This record gives sequence, structure tokens and C-alpha cells, in this order.
Amino acid sequence: MPSDVSLNLIELGHFCAYLAFAVAIVQMTAPIIARITHRPALAEISVNASVLVFLLTTIGALTIVYSFVTSNFSVRYVAENSNLQLPLFYKITALWGGHEGSLYLWTWILTLFNMAIGLHGRQRYPDRLPTILAVHGCLIVGFFGLVLFLSSPFTRLFPVPLNGNDLDPLLQDPGMAIHPPMLYLGYVGFSVPYAFAMAALLTKWRSEFWIGHVRRWALIAWGFLTAGIILGAWWSYYVLGWGGYWGWDPVENASFMPWLVGTALIHSITVQERRQMLHAWNIFLVITTFALSLLGTFLVRSGILSSVHAFAISPAQGTYILIFMMIVLVVSFAIFLVKGRYQQAREEWISPLSRESLFIWNNVVFTAAATCVLLGTLYPLAIEAMTSQRISVGPPYFNLVMVPIFLVMLVLMGVGPLVPWRKANFNKLRGRLIVPVILGLVMGIAMRLWFGPVRWTGPVAVALVSFVATTIIASFVRAVRLRRQQQAKREGVFAAAWSTFSGNRRLYGGMVVHMGILVIALGLTGSGLFQESKLVMMAPGNIVQVAGYRLRFDGVMHFHHANYFATQGRLRLLNDGALLTPERRVFSGNQMGISRPSINSNPLRDVYAVIGTSHDGKWAVHVYVNPLVNFLWFGGLIVLCGVGLSLSYRFRTARSRVDAGAPWSAPVK
Repeated sequence: MPSDVSLNLIELGHFCAYLAFAVAIVQMTAPIIARITHRPALAEISVNASVLVFLLTTIGALTIVYSFVTSNFSVRYVAENSNLQLPLFYKITALWGGHEGSLYLWTWILTLFNMAIGLHGRQRYPDRLPTILAVHGCLIVGFFGLVLFLSSPFTRLFPVPLNGNDLDPLLQDPGMAIHPPMLYLGYVGFSVPYAFAMAALLTKWRSEFWIGHVRRWALIAWGFLTAGIILGAWWSYYVLGWGGYWGWDPVENASFMPWLVGTALIHSITVQERRQMLHAWNIFLVITTFALSLLGTFLVRSGILSSVHAFAISPAQGTYILIFMMIVLVVSFAIFLVKGRYQQAREEWISPLSRESLFIWNNVVFTAAATCVLLGTLYPLAIEAMTSQRISVGPPYFNLVMVPIFLVMLVLMGVGPLVPWRKANFNKLRGRLIVPVILGLVMGIAMRLWFGPVRWTGPVAVALVSFVATTIIASFVRAVRLRRQQQAKREGVFAAAWSTFSGNRRLYGGMVVHMGILVIALGLTGSGLFQESKLVMMAPGNIVQVAGYRLRFDGVMHFHHANYFATQGRLRLLNDGALLTPERRVFSGNQMGISRPSINSNPLRDVYAVIGTSHDGKWAVHVYVNPLVNFLWFGGLIVLCGVGLSLSYRFRTARSRVDAGAPWSAPVK
């Protein structure tokens, strides 16, 4: 049994969480009081409060983790999500393994970004910082209200059980140590652009003084959300044993929607920076992206979804989140409608054949994609609420709608780098398009001839990937050639290429991201169109053949681990002698059985095996061959490298320019 110190330390964490809630209220109200009393110095309290609220929330998180590590089952959340046999690693990550703890992690990350804003803004935007922190403080207060009064991870349990239930077996995987925090960093990260946008509206902050900061914060959030989605797909593939990585599950869609709108936002900010356009539209995208992040929280925690990702809880928490989300939306758009006229564009006319025009079409496509996903996700819920009939909108709908949209995205991605700002020369553009178009057509036709009859999306996707890759490479080659001409060819080719690349890390970081997306597109095409599988009952010595790969079943072995019993299949891949060892695990805490696949990988394909239950001495064995699936993980890594490269570009504000508008904390005449 844990000591008295361990039993009662959780009360310290609970007390610190209440203190953090109180400090967040101070952070939220100090700038308002400063404005009412005409004492701007009071607004500075919010800056110090941003650090204190993070420290207090961190103490609360540490006491929860300590309760897991010491098996303090007097804490209800620990008793429900741990037991004595659970390995230490999973006791630590169990902090976000259940509903209450994952909400506390969300709130802790919110306070982390809150502190980062306070520290980052002291020198860069000190006059607007209290207003930004006031907006962010409202969000912290809202989530602490949920954590402390409806979903508390500090609730005690008496009498104290001798052992706990167990952590969900599906979450007992190293991927779950990384996937949820990354996803939450992405979700919560979009609260920072939201706070900037609200502060800009409330204080008439001119966009040229804040849009660069918003871009960096949005790119950071987008990078984390991308990492979370990729890791979630990887976890689904390596753990769930269904041979796939994305099933258009409603909770998967909940993470994909803010990613789509966030992508539109990042592209649209570029237009605002370069051409002083789309000011109001960008604020709309900021609000919408954060609202979709809140929607994801609602879908996961409302209890209205049946999903491996969702938490089965009472509807009270879902109702609270829904009300909170509606308040955020109504207040935000009300402020936007009243104050948005101060964010009007300076240049209204654009040529249809210009880079800014293509960026606008890019916005339209991404927004349309997010709308289609939103409709497909919420429509079944609306029908069930109105008629009590449960319907399903699954992969057939999403594939039918999203595949053409994704192909249009590739077209815009390829043409964009070739078109200049303001107005393009049609003849010059046509000359730059000839080689990429020809190469794309050749590659598409070659795929059709090589693989024979295949769905039209395959050759089209390969043609477009080839087209886009050629335009990106050609654009970089032209930049290197121009630099060498300017330097009178004093630089060698490789030196000029490096100087060009490193000299504009923001631009070429974006190109690296696009190349990563192309690699992912190849992975989606290969694994989606050419996957082959076979489910058979096998006795020792039987051989199964799938897509030219022959596997011999050599029986099973049994193992006892710390908290589960495993039946391990033995499958010999006769093509190269590799051994695959899929497992069927039964966990001692809740007697839940799950299948864990075994995968033989090379860069071009996976041989993926799953073992099921036995009958009459034979075992159910499911074998998949997934071509190019590893391109997804490799492409995701390239995307994240591109994000890091873009972030290495340092934004500098024009300090000499006059910033129109007064901060919220100062008197306004």
C-alpha cells in the first residue's frame, strides 16, 4: 500500500489546480479592470499570472502521475486506469489514458502555450500582450471549469480497492506515449492564433504588426497536429491489426478537419503578408480552425460516438463542452462582425492568372474539403438525433468525395510555384508547364501500361505527383541558375544550390513540405489501390500465398508477461526466410483480448500478419500485403522537416512603423 504521504499528496495537486483556476480568472480580468479604472499598469498582472498558472497546473499533473506510479487506488482515476501489474512506463502515460486525465493534459498544454505567449510577447508585442492573455485566460477558465467540477482526476475513492481495473489494452503501446500529446499540442496550439485574432479585433491592431506572429504560431500548431495525425495512423496500423491506417472514423475526422482549415490558413497568411489581402478572411479561418479543434474535443468526450478513440462518459461533460464551444463561436463571430471592418484589404483587384488567385482557389478547395468531412461526420449524428435511427457514413462516401478534391489540390500545388504575384505572363507560364505536363503524362501512361487495368485514380495520381515534383525541382533549378548568373558564376553549382536553399528557408521549407505530401500521396495510392489480403484457417505446416508471397504456419507458442498472456503465431515467409510472430493477447486486469500484428517491412511493401482464435486445431490467420505503405511514414517525416525549416526563418517586425490603434488595457478616446 502507498504511504500516507502518497495517499494525501493528491490533495496538494487538487489544491494547486483550484489555485491555477483562480489565477487564470485574475489573468482574464486584470486587463478589463485596467481599462475600466484607467490604470494600464494593472494589466501587467496578467503577464506574471501566465507563468504562475502553468506552474500550478504542472504541480497538479505531477501529483496525478505520482499517484499512478505509487498505485494510489484511493484516487478514482488511478483505480479505473491502472493496476499493480501495469508496467511503470504505462503508469506514467496513463495520465492521458482516460477521459479525466486527457482533459487535464489538454488544460496543462493550454497553460503551457499561455506561458509561452507571456514570455514571447514581453519584448515583441508588450502593448497588446495583456489583451492576448485575457482572451487566452478565458479559454483556460473554461477548461478548468470542466476539469474541476465535472471531470476531476483528483476525485477520491472509498473504500480503497486493493487493485485497480487496468489501462485499456489498446493504449498499452509506446505509440500512445506520443500520439495524444502531439495531437493535443496541435489542437491547443491553434488557441494562440485565436487569441491574437480576438486581440486584433478588440484593439484595432493593424494586421502587418501581428500576422507574422500568427503565422509562426499557426505553423507550430499545424506541425504538431500533422505529427499527431501521422502517429495516430501509424498506431492504428501497427496496433489495431486491421491492415489499414485510416478508416474515416469520426474521431479521425475530428483531427483532420482543423488540419484542413489550418492548412488553408497558413497559405492564406502568405497572401496577406505579400499583397495586403484577405485580412478578414484569415480571421475567419483562425476562428474556424480553433472551433473545429473544440468540436473534436466534443466528439471524443460527449459519449455520442462509438469509436476506439472515444471516451464512453456521461453526457454532462459533452453538454458542457458543447455550450462552451457555442459561447466561443457566438462571441467570436459577434466581435468579428462588429470589429471586422477594421481589417479590410488594401488591394482588392487581382488577376485571375496570379499566385494570389491560386492561393484563393487553394483556400476554396481546402475549405470545401473540410466542409465535406464535417457533413459526413455530423450527418449520421443529426439523423440519429431526429429519428433515433442509426446510419453510417463510411469510407465509400469519403473516398468518392475526397479523392477528386485531393487531386485538385495536387494540381494547384504544381501550378502555384510557376505563377508570379500580381499577374503572370501567359506565354512564359506555358513554356514552364510544357516539361512537367509531358513528364506527368508519360508517368501516368507508364503506370497504366505496367500495372494493367486499374482504377483511374492510380494513373492520375501518379501523373500529378510527377507533374508537381517536376515543377518544384524546376523552380529550384531556376533559382540556382539565377543566383549563379548574378554571381557571374563565381559560385559552383552545389555552393549556389546551398546558398539558395539556406537563404530562403521559409520558401524552401514549404517546398520540402510539398515534397513530403507527394511522398504521402504515393503511399496512399499504392496501399489503397494495390493492397491484397487473405483470411484462412491454418494448421501447422499449411502454406498461404498472397500477392506472390508464401507463408508457412509453424504453430503457436504461449508466453506470460507482466500483465497479459500471449499466444504467439509462427509464420515463416518462405520468400526470404523471415519470421513473423503475430500475437493474441489476453490482459489479466480485464480479460480483454486483442490481436497484435507482426510486420515484415521493406521500403516498397509490408507483409502484415494477424492471428485470431482457434477452432478444431486450426488458427484464423489474416495476411495482408500493403505496397508503398511506408511512404506514409517517410513522407510525414519529410513534412515535419519542412515545417522545422520554415520555422527557422526569423520574423522581424517593422519597429519603426507606427502601430495604429490602442491596446485594450489602455483608455480609448
